[in-house]
Amino acid sequence: MDIHSLLPKLLTMILSWLDAGNLRNNIYQLNDKLEIARVALEDIRRMDDLELTKELAARTLEKL
Repeated sequence: MDIHSLLPKLLTMILSWLDAGNLRNNIYQLNDKLEIARVALEDIRRMDDLELTKELAARTLEKL
């Protein structure tokens, strides 16, 4: 085997590894945002004076 056949495979492997790391980080960020949204909706459901708003927050929480 020569270097010309190994180099593209090695480069592909490294780029794939980096891409997987970026995907993992994006998933962690989305989970954090989802948790913030969940807490906000729970607070709205618990503290809001309007029944309609409480009901909408509860429905949205069920969908999450």
